[in-house]
Order: sequence, then structure tokens, then C-alpha cells
Amino acid sequence: MTSISFSKYSGNGNDFVILDDPGYSITPLLVQRLCDRHFGVGADGVLVLGKSTSADARMQIFNADGGEAEMCANGLRCLATYFDSTQSQKKDSYSIQTMNAIYPVMRKDSAFALEMSEIKDKNLYDLTPFKAFLNSFYINTGVPHLVLQTKNIKVIDVKRTGSEFRHHANFPKGANVNFVEVDKEKNQTAFVRTYERGVEDETFSCGTGLTATALALSEWFGWRGNISLLTKGGKQQVSIGEKVFYSGEVTLCFKGEISL
Repeated sequence: MTSISFSKYSGNGNDFVILDDPGYSITPLLVQRLCDRHFGVGADGVLVLGKSTSADARMQIFNADGGEAEMCANGLRCLATYFDSTQSQKKDSYSIQTMNAIYPVMRKDSAFALEMSEIKDKNLYDLTPFKAFLNSFYINTGVPHLVLQTKNIKVIDVKRTGSEFRHHANFPKGANVNFVEVDKEKNQTAFVRTYERGVEDETFSCGTGLTATALALSEWFGWRGNISLLTKGGKQQVSIGEKVFYSGEVTLCFKGEISL
């Protein structure tokens, strides 16, 4: 048996196992075992902290199914918080390298706000198959997202419908699926539920999905500045101006070792 040291962090309920420069191969089977909520640690994904020649640190992201992902905003906020805890000389901002980009993170309260530096492919694909919804929107915020506006978000079977749309033929690489309902009582506030590819289920929060949703709301209704998004994992915020920032809570759940 091999003993693996880890830290578990949660970004508004989106939870991750963090491995610090492990020095061993990260296989799909290892990721699946760590993420297993019955026989492992339990998580939506595994984050691997490594060294970078072009940033303060490097992050690899592995979804619960064992596949490597391009980006994860909640994961990056969790990793930045962990990385900061290991530093003897702390900074107000760090740069974290992901698969395709370098992300600046800035200290905000007890966690870090993330500048969303990868935003592309707006409405790249045909969205007519989703015309039953009030509005539809597609964008890549580090990973691809479909955003659908609905009148009653509580009644949607997110796992079933999200899985169907996530594999839709219109999206060659698949897509995460976000359902959004505007809060009619509060200004620039909306409820969001997200089906994440790789996890293949609804998650409590998805930072790239919330960023995509905020951009959709800005496109549909002209929302700018601070946008409040309410998820199962709590309230988070996306700020839209010359740059786009995503922020929320980060919690250290526990640290430990597991024998596999």
C-alpha cells in the first residue's frame, strides 16, 4: 500500500483534493479512488500543485472521472489559498499557470479573487435546439459552457437534462450546462445550477460556469459591475467591467493521509 498525503479544500461546496508536488504519476485510477466519496477522500476533482518557470505556481486539474481538464475556477481559488498558506513571505497577488493560460489571483478577505483571463468563443455554435428556454448562450471561460435561462430552476432535473445537453451533437468537445433563473426581488441577482462534465453530475458550485452565466446575463440584460449568483454552495460574485473577476468563499476542510 502507498500512503498519500493530501489537503481537502472547498470553494463554495465545489470540493477538491490537493496534492502538493507529489513526485509520482497521477493516473485516472488514482484520481477516481481519491474522489470516491465512499472508499476515498471524496471530491469533485484533484488539484496538483507544481512548479512553474513563468508563474508563481502551476495547477493541474483532474475531474472526478480521472480526465484532465483545462481550467477550474473554484479549484484555482482553492489552490491559491493553499499555496499562500505554504509561503513564508505572503503576497497580495499570485500568478497560477493552468493548461492553457496564466491566471492572476488577488487577495480578497480570507480567500482570493480570480481574474478570468480566458474568455472566448461566444455563441460559437448553433443554439436553436435550446429555443424552449427563455434565452440561451454559449461561451468558453477556460472550459466550454452552455447557459440556459429558465422560469423555475427548482423543478429542472439537472442531472438528466444537463447530461443530455452536455453530450449534444452541437458541441464537439462537450459542454458544461448552467441553468439560471433571475431573482425578481433583488437587483443583478440570479439563481444558478450547474451540470459539470467530468464530474458528470450537478455540483454545488462552478466558478467558470458562474462566470459564463454572469456574461450571459450581461449579454441579455446589460448587467455590469457586481453580479450576485446564488448556488447550492452559497452566494458568489462575478464583477464585469474592463476585466472580469470571480470571487467566493474557500474553506480548508481537513488534511490527512490515505493508503491506497
